[in-house]
Amino acid sequence: MKTKKYDNQRLGLLIGVFSPVIGFFIYGALWAWHFAKPFNYFLNDVFLGLPSFRSSIITLSLVFNLVPFFICMRTNRNKTARGVLLAVFLYIPIVVYYRFFS
Repeated sequence: MKTKKYDNQRLGLLIGVFSPVIGFFIYGALWAWHFAKPFNYFLNDVFLGLPSFRSSIITLSLVFNLVPFFICMRTNRNKTARGVLLAVFLYIPIVVYYRFFS
């Protein structure tokens, strides 16, 4: 079986780590636009200032991993999709920490 281009787990892990970061900025920009506040307010006062919202915001940012995951699944790049899923599992301890211990 011929391997597809860009089908490796390291690439998926890289995509899976940076996709929530991009999702965080998109979510923050939409939140700031909706409430007519600057993005800096979202970052400093909401995300960093309110620990009770931190795990929810990180979880919402992780939802953005669904996009590359399903793109990889549709194009039969299963190793890359596996890397994206591995990145989600690496983020889970962070979410659990902020949910229960912060």
